[in-house]
Amino acid sequence: MRITAPELPESPLSNYKTATNKSQNLYNGRRYFLNDPLSDEHQFYIERQWQTGSVMYDGQQFDSLSLMYDIHKDQLIIKDLHNNFLLLVVERVQAFDINQHHFKRMISGENLPANMSTGFYDILYDGNTKFIIRRKKDRQEKIVDMKIIPLYESKDNYYIFRHNTYWPVRKRKSVLALFPEHGRELRRLVRRKGISYRKNRELAIVEMVRYFDEISK
Repeated sequence: MRITAPELPESPLSNYKTATNKSQNLYNGRRYFLNDPLSDEHQFYIERQWQTGSVMYDGQQFDSLSLMYDIHKDQLIIKDLHNNFLLLVVERVQAFDINQHHFKRMISGENLPANMSTGFYDILYDGNTKFIIRRKKDRQEKIVDMKIIPLYESKDNYYIFRHNTYWPVRKRKSVLALFPEHGRELRRLVRRKGISYRKNRELAIVEMVRYFDEISK
């Protein structure tokens, strides 16, 4: 009669090696140096502070990370265990979540038309119809009292996926032009929900494309 030894639970050391083996590539990026740290304006998404988020990196999910997203350079920064700023390799970041927004790396000529640039896109609605935003800030400078003052101006680009391609939109007219048979319904929807397109363009577009998908089933 052959007796086999019972399987022993993994030791803390074994668990630690497994965890560090998975994360060693994540914490192996280049140092990120903060530009314009004293400026009133900044290059980051939402705010110039660390935010808790998650990253899909090399096909592995990493949760509860300290993140900052530089939308001027389209770079994702993490804080390592020694509080250093590390720059993740963008080609290895499939997606990340920050400030309750989901960003996905999309590639020109693959899941994007050739005239759209490769980079991270904010996925606001992902149904049969899609609504995505390319977040961007342009850096400019002005001189005040012989000092250079950096300015960061938001330049977000909006796209709706319809008829098997992404269409740039901005004004309400350009959105409704993609749904000519339902324009009146979509305008009424936004009014009924009390949404000002001028003041809350993103929410208005989300509601319109979601409603279109519902009535198109």
